[in-house]
Amino acid sequence: MSGTGDVEEFAELLRELKSRTNRSYAALATRSGVSGSALHRYCSGTSVPGDYEVIARFGKVCGAGTEELLELHRRWVLADAERKRDVSRAPAAVSAARTGPATSAVPPVSRGETEAGPDGETEAGEREPEAEAEAEAEAEPGPLPSASDPAPEPASAPPPWRRRPLIAVLALAVVSAGVAVALLVGKALTSPDGSAGASDGRLLLSSRCPVVVSMGQSDACVHELQSLLARAGGELDIDGAFGPATQMRVVVFQLRSGLTANGSVDERTKRALYENEGKPLDTWTPERVTRRIREVFTEDPERAVGIADCASYLDPLYTLPNANATRNWGVFQLYDGTLRKLGGTREQALDPDWNIRAAHRLWTLTHDFSAWKACDRAYRAGSKGDQGAKETKGS
Repeated sequence: MSGTGDVEEFAELLRELKSRTNRSYAALATRSGVSGSALHRYCSGTSVPGDYEVIARFGKVCGAGTEELLELHRRWVLADAERKRDVSRAPAAVSAARTGPATSAVPPVSRGETEAGPDGETEAGEREPEAEAEAEAEAEPGPLPSASDPAPEPASAPPPWRRRPLIAVLALAVVSAGVAVALLVGKALTSPDGSAGASDGRLLLSSRCPVVVSMGQSDACVHELQSLLARAGGELDIDGAFGPATQMRVVVFQLRSGLTANGSVDERTKRALYENEGKPLDTWTPERVTRRIREVFTEDPERAVGIADCASYLDPLYTLPNANATRNWGVFQLYDGTLRKLGGTREQALDPDWNIRAAHRLWTLTHDFSAWKACDRAYRAGSKGDQGAKETKGS
């Protein structure tokens, strides 16, 4: 993978974060829960991780603030999309390399080699001698032309008056298609009463906003969206920029409103936001989450709190997408597959009490935090660093 475009911008931010520390790649990798060679590839722009969680831990280890972590997530999303495009183009490139460019000269081939199908150029123009001989053999013999017979006239194109009906039909089809598209677009951009959604003050439903508001957008429509999410109880900055934090709140609102939880704000989501009168995004504070973790994880409370902080910042509504279209949910970032094994649902995973108790159930299977290997390594590395600092200070 070449370090260009979005991938290079992502790698540039990683290098900037690393430069703030005096630690080597190996030391940062240990604290981030990833190998040193992998971290070096990410920073050099030759590779992009398929999971943002690794990058989030790296950012925290480097002291990145909330805004920087959001920017880091934005760049990772774009870089991961570029990585997927590169992967999808690879088979086509290999095929092109094997077949060669379409304009390259084609060496003569035998009839056996072309038996599978007709050659386009031969079929449209002159026939090969063998094919012409076969056609002559199959034709019925007729009287031989005499010298007095007039020479046959060459085939000519159909007169213009015969082509006009076809041209008229094609023109009519093009006009009809244009009218249909215009009607569909107009219907998508207007409300059922034909008012374009503007007369009732609902900006998101007006023609001033796109049909779907999504990640990367930055305008008054996103500001309106964030205001509605905050009214629904969501904790987020109302800055008019659709970033990862806004998408997380959208996903949770959609899930709790019975909509498709994809993080993109379509018309159904817009209407649900305007019609909502409750607080579906209201949840526990980080302090309350911390207290509950210590109550449940009596065996090792501080370590459990540290791992939850690493995984979700102690935010019960924290969700992260994975490269395989799944998500991690809640305080301990329970994966969709883990939820199925525990007999739980995404909705339950967003309940902080259920999430914490489910995480403890996972802990009891092994009596360790192996289910959160990366965060556990980062916690242990941080604990060793803190202990070393204390010993140095004490001496």
